[in-house]
Amino acid sequence: MFSRIMVGVIRRMARKRLGKDIAPLDTLATHPGVLISYAKFGQALEKTSLVPAKLKVLAQVRAAKLVECPF
Repeated sequence: MFSRIMVGVIRRMARKRLGKDIAPLDTLATHPGVLISYAKFGQALEKTSLVPAKLKVLAQVRAAKLVECPF
């Protein structure tokens, strides 16, 4: 039950941040344990101040380009 609630919260937060539902979230939602862990990792990555924000964005874009991410 806790997992279902957390999946709903994560979906709502992603929809609020991105403006729409995204396909990878639907895929991860079928495995709540993975989705919750992935969301926690993402939040921790955003909150860290060890690396400047501009450098984080640059690294994300570069990683997406390397794996040919359509987003």
